[in-house]
Amino acid sequence: MKKAIIVVSFGTTHGDAEEACIRPVEDAVRKAFPEYELSRAWTSRIIVKRLKARGIAIENEVEALARVKEAGFDEIAMVSTHIIPGQEYDRLREAAGDVPVSAPLLADEDDLRWMAGLLGNIASEEGRTLLVMGHGTEHRANATYLALRSLLPENVKLACVEGDLTLDGIMDELEKVPGKRVTLMPLMLVAGDHAKNDLAGDEDSWKTTLLARGFDVALRLEGLGALPAVQARIVEKTRVILR
Repeated sequence: MKKAIIVVSFGTTHGDAEEACIRPVEDAVRKAFPEYELSRAWTSRIIVKRLKARGIAIENEVEALARVKEAGFDEIAMVSTHIIPGQEYDRLREAAGDVPVSAPLLADEDDLRWMAGLLGNIASEEGRTLLVMGHGTEHRANATYLALRSLLPENVKLACVEGDLTLDGIMDELEKVPGKRVTLMPLMLVAGDHAKNDLAGDEDSWKTTLLARGFDVALRLEGLGALPAVQARIVEKTRVILR
């Protein structure tokens, strides 16, 4: 029997972020399930198009699934590396049809409690308050960020770059942080455009906004995919859907 796993990510145009945050997740899945042939797919059509213009070919989830089926694989599973069950995850589920798809990283309350604990540990390592940047969305799954926020320990704060959970909305809370000492980190699979520009850029970013308000700002530009705990979590979510 021919078996295949397609690891499906949003994607990134940043080669360093792909190497540090997407490839390790794929490698962890490959190592955990060596009897499966592994492929990758990215759901962001804009990213796939931009990479194609550079001569880099990445399949989207529809193309990857069609190719694997055409190749005669008998057992296929699709593994999501998406953070929330939002628009991109919906697109993946629609494309998959009756092919099993793993749950996104933050799919239920158990996931949220796990993530809250992980972020709390990182904040403790940093020795300062951890401020994480979620993506944010107009999709109903934006409620995931609200639910996570309610479970975070005192030394972790969350806002989003898009949607209504803004940095301004928690500024009064941040002003009470001891010594106004914060570490900025993306709550995203990769440390790509949003992390480098919106979070840590030298112009019109969270970093510059906080520095202007007198905060002591440190940076942890590490996407979630680079963390062994996240890699292991995605492996476990993969195990759930395999026959």
